[in-house]
Amino acid sequence: MADKITWDSSTTQKTLEDNNRTLGELESQGVTICKPTAGQYVRIKPGTKFKDLIWVSVAFHTDAKTQKETQYIIKGENAEVDRKLQHILRAIIKPCILVPYQDSGGNESIWIVKQPGKGQTSMTSHSSSIRAIKGMLDGWRMVWFGNLKIGYCCEHPDDQDSFEDFEFGKFSTSDLINFAFDDNIVTTLDNDLIKAFKGRKH
Repeated sequence: MADKITWDSSTTQKTLEDNNRTLGELESQGVTICKPTAGQYVRIKPGTKFKDLIWVSVAFHTDAKTQKETQYIIKGENAEVDRKLQHILRAIIKPCILVPYQDSGGNESIWIVKQPGKGQTSMTSHSSSIRAIKGMLDGWRMVWFGNLKIGYCCEHPDDQDSFEDFEFGKFSTSDLINFAFDDNIVTTLDNDLIKAFKGRKH
């Protein structure tokens, strides 16, 4: 795993404490990257505010052979490298909100919520996902993607207290992001993603 990166004020003007727990403890968390789906209720850690959520640049790259899409966080090791990375990958980069959430079974995941890039128009999927996030900040919600016309749907349960109050992991948002993305955090121009994108031999 690459050196641990702290996602803090340089990313979203919010300093996060990064606790130094071991990878073994993090592995027991089993944090996955997935969006909420119909049929399950989800919530964001109580006490979290919308402004606490981390915004990052994410490159969505589809492998030509497998047709599998992988998400990479783009965060250059310094301002110059970051500028070059953003320029090279501009066709596949989107600003995204990383939303750590818990489902009604107590499992924790990260939802990558795409937002419009520079010069792009905000679509229903963008605005409806923000409404869904704000709903999840208030308590349990069922969230799913309807279609391009209506975007994300967000429904209240009949009773907020009908769910088991599972404890959230003791990890900071930084820990969860580092563990979920692991090696898919691009900090240098030497990364395999850059080589693949520029049609260079690995």
